Amino acid sequence: MQNYGALLNLFNRYHDFALSTHINPDGDAIGSELGLYLFLTKLGKSVKMFNTDAVPGNYKFLPGWERIEDVHALRTYQPEVLIVLDASTLERIGKTLAESLMPTHKLVNIDHHATAEAFGDINLIMPSASSTSEIVYKLIKSHQTSIDKSCAVCLYTGLMFDTGCFRYSNTTAETHRIAAELIEVGEFAPDEVYRNVYEQLPVAKIRLSSEILRTLQVTDDGKIASVYATQEMFRKTRATADAVEGIVNQIQAIAGVEVALCVSEMTDRSAKVSLRSQGGVDVSQLAAEFDGGGHARAAGCRVVMPYFSAINTLVQTAQRYIDQSSTEHGDCQKD
Repeated sequence: MQNYGALLNLFNRYHDFALSTHINPDGDAIGSELGLYLFLTKLGKSVKMFNTDAVPGNYKFLPGWERIEDVHALRTYQPEVLIVLDASTLERIGKTLAESLMPTHKLVNIDHHATAEAFGDINLIMPSASSTSEIVYKLIKSHQTSIDKSCAVCLYTGLMFDTGCFRYSNTTAETHRIAAELIEVGEFAPDEVYRNVYEQLPVAKIRLSSEILRTLQVTDDGKIASVYATQEMFRKTRATADAVEGIVNQIQAIAGVEVALCVSEMTDRSAKVSLRSQGGVDVSQLAAEFDGGGHARAAGCRVVMPYFSAINTLVQTAQRYIDQSSTEHGDCQKD
């Protein structure tokens, strides 16, 4: 039984809402945030959105993206209700927002990550959902309010992104039914949404990808592939940090690779890590060892160490998980 009723009562009771999502927002983060924003404004609510990081350029076709404000716009603002979307911990929305964007009445947590913490007064956590956008869709449907065209394209974008364009194992028959309804309601062309998200690549991203792929290393057994991006690469190619998105999926596709990781050197000399698995290793558990999280096949974390140390540490940890998985699999076969 989900907390739809508690949330719907909250929508009826309060007027001032703030929304936020995780740092380095992706398609599901932006799509679910905008979808919920459009729904709440349709109800006549006062709604503000605050994100630590800017909306990536490939999502600026979505209705309402320009209404998302940064941390500098926060000042002394306090909403009655803060709703955090697609963030497994409150800290994932960024240190400043996590400490300063405090609601006067209720904190709500909406997420679909299996590693999500129940940090809200109300927690709508559904690991079985394909995406946070799917949860927002179900929430709106439970309110018996119609989804308009603008909301539909936002939620579809989130659904499309987090299912890997409906290729990942979290794609179900229900996912396709929801997508079909959103296409009908939104009256948009799915190929146009795809092109906006994936085929509007700046030259800088291609140049950065070339630099990163040159760093490819594969372990002797062929099971772990890693790449990295340095600040020097960003300066050389004039690419931004979000240009790294998707590269880890390329090396995951290498035959025989079970775990893929991409490490990005950040401006504060910490390292952002993206992890992917073919299924034999639960990378959300791996990421959790470094205060990260995500899903069994796609996860991430941020570590306070130089990028080259992060690569060695993560590869060693991934190898431990692979060895453990191989041992368990071998035991099962003996049984």
